[in-house]
Amino acid sequence: MTACVQLVLAATLWMMPGGISAYRSRRKPAISPREMNALLDYHNRVRSQVFPPAANMEYMLWDEELAKSADSWASRCVWDHSPTQAMKYVGQNLSVTSGRYQSITDLVRSWNDERHHFSYPNRCSGSVCSHYTQMVWASTTRVGCAVRKCSNMDVFGSTWREATLLVCNYLIKGNWVGEAPYKTGRPCSVCPPSYGGSCWRNQCTLNKKPRRL
Repeated sequence: MTACVQLVLAATLWMMPGGISAYRSRRKPAISPREMNALLDYHNRVRSQVFPPAANMEYMLWDEELAKSADSWASRCVWDHSPTQAMKYVGQNLSVTSGRYQSITDLVRSWNDERHHFSYPNRCSGSVCSHYTQMVWASTTRVGCAVRKCSNMDVFGSTWREATLLVCNYLIKGNWVGEAPYKTGRPCSVCPPSYGGSCWRNQCTLNKKPRRL
């Protein structure tokens, strides 16, 4: 079996007027409905299990425009973030792997593993944890991802062959300096009024049981 090597990269991005639409792709995002659901479910599961518990964690939904912008960037097979002048209020996590992987969630599991380097409400202790804090940022309610196969990809000066690049874009962005990812307390006890008191699996939601894609 081919050995699997994985790297991750995170950033907070800004967008020029014109917004996400500037990155629309004419192609459908290179990701299947099954993979979309797997990524979305994984994000929401991670968000529902934060410790200490979150009082204002909002349920995350899939955003097709974010997915299109992610696919537009992923199609370039570049191990770097979208240019800062092209994005605004959007966060972005990247993951790249070489070799085989069993599931699309294998590409994001390392982001969740960063929770071991995060101690609420402090910032990362030692190693990076900004992928994780972006995943669990309470007010980040939209995510859109894309995955691309790259025959040759430059990763920190090395050429990776048959690499798989995952790009996830988030709205609104997290990792604001001086702010904690969420408020602690009884789940759904500090939900925004727009949710009308509805709660699903420790997250504020408009529906008791959100519909899958």
